[in-house]
Amino acid sequence: MKSPTRDEQRNLVRQWDATGRELERIRRAALRGMPYTWTDVDALLELGDHYDGPPRVTSGLVEMQRCFMRRSRLA
Repeated sequence: MKSPTRDEQRNLVRQWDATGRELERIRRAALRGMPYTWTDVDALLELGDHYDGPPRVTSGLVEMQRCFMRRSRLA
């Protein structure tokens, strides 16, 4: 198999990047359109009830602010 040239490699990277962004957009749109069901919410909350790892030493506010900042950059 012949190795791609530098230009072909650059084009492949650009195409890979554009495809990744498009797939992420499609995934987000699909998630937004999902129905909200209480059984799913209950199942997720139950996972927290059965957590037996180390206790959290923070309230999670720093992580939440980090998520907000990331989201504000995407908008």
